[in-house]
Amino acid sequence: MVDINENSLDREELKMILDNSFDEIFVVNNKGIVTYVNEVCKKHYGLAPSEIIGKNFNYLLNEGYYSPALAPIVFRNKQTVTVEQQTRSGIKLVVTATPVINESGEVDFIVMNSRDITQIEQLKQDLDETKKLVKHYKNKVDELSQQVSYFKGYSFRDEKMKLCLEVVQRVALVNSTVLILGESGTGKNVLAMDIHKISDRKDGPFICINGATIPEHLLESELFGYCRGAFTGADKYGKVGLVELANGGTLFLDEIGEIPLGIQAKLLELIQEHRFIPVGGKEHKKIDIRIIAATNRNLVQLIEEGKFREDLYYRLSVIEIDTPPLRDRSEDIIPLLQFFISKYDLMYKYSHKFDKQTLTILKNYSWPGNIREMEHLAERLVVTIPEGNILPEHLPSKIFKIPSVPLNANMLQDELSNWKNLKKSSDEEAIIIRLYNMLGSSYKVATTLNISQSKVTRIVRNYKQSCTTSQET
Repeated sequence: MVDINENSLDREELKMILDNSFDEIFVVNNKGIVTYVNEVCKKHYGLAPSEIIGKNFNYLLNEGYYSPALAPIVFRNKQTVTVEQQTRSGIKLVVTATPVINESGEVDFIVMNSRDITQIEQLKQDLDETKKLVKHYKNKVDELSQQVSYFKGYSFRDEKMKLCLEVVQRVALVNSTVLILGESGTGKNVLAMDIHKISDRKDGPFICINGATIPEHLLESELFGYCRGAFTGADKYGKVGLVELANGGTLFLDEIGEIPLGIQAKLLELIQEHRFIPVGGKEHKKIDIRIIAATNRNLVQLIEEGKFREDLYYRLSVIEIDTPPLRDRSEDIIPLLQFFISKYDLMYKYSHKFDKQTLTILKNYSWPGNIREMEHLAERLVVTIPEGNILPEHLPSKIFKIPSVPLNANMLQDELSNWKNLKKSSDEEAIIIRLYNMLGSSYKVATTLNISQSKVTRIVRNYKQSCTTSQET
């Protein structure tokens, strides 16, 4: 025969079980007096059970330890009620209050079970924030996708640019790290997006982060995320970084030359080991990403100055793509101008064409802002001038200033090569003007090209006169 008492629990054992419950057990009698609460109340209200037991539930309510109150509703309706409560310490609870009914049909006790859902609510918020972040970067990707579509239907004529695009096509088929070099406005971000869209990762995310636009003290946490309590003000449950958001896709590190040395060390580990540690974390996270970096800075010079890690440079530059500036791609200048004018005419439903003299001036312009500057100029011209011919007087005044271009051996050699392969007289004038800008002397230009100085002087004089006339008009 089984002894029932042998399997029963004494008061202390029952208390131990209830005190180790994840949920709070809170009991009030028919007078509203708290007759029992387990140890979880310390976490929820900052009060020990002895500070609560024996007090009326209204006392706790009036002191602001929680709200709203359930007991009055249960006493009145004699039915189970579930609501959300907020405690003074900021904890959110889901409370279910169940009445214990006696033989007379009256409420003897109310047993309340309270579960902390703060973490669930925080996770919901984190999910919402992550969704917003993903949407933000999706918009960025869409913007870049539109930039890629700039050149649909357009074939570059310059051999340097053709070679550049051939390299893009080849490297897109492998998973190597790529470093894109070039001046601001040459389309480095467009090439990065192009590599992603051609690659096997095209269905994965394309996450772009610009090292020059994010404050240094925020950059590490933006890249790698952080664990809860990593620093003052960190969210309770941490944050996912851009590196993790790029999992399965491509991470584009624009302006890599602006990233601080401390973060460069973590990037090196990310590239070599495909893993990282979030800010404040202790364990590595594995990641599957391709890294493309870009800069308009001279990284070799930064290495010599101690501002960039040499080992990181060699890891990034497995494949280097050098985007040539627009001034070195004279064959593309006029076709690109026509391309952008057509694009914005179509967009805004206008009709424009360039005057011949305007094209000559623009071809001889140095385009310091490269393709970005050209596109902005095209949109400005379409929007601000009447339909019809785009004349020299419609151009910004800065374009009429013949800039002093620093002498560069490679640029000089390129111009000599262009001279040997002349196809049109307009190209001849453009080369003479550019060499004059570099050399600063009609005699030096004539000697370099083995032509008469009077010819150089005439072409330069005519060009300056056309510029002056346009400005006066």
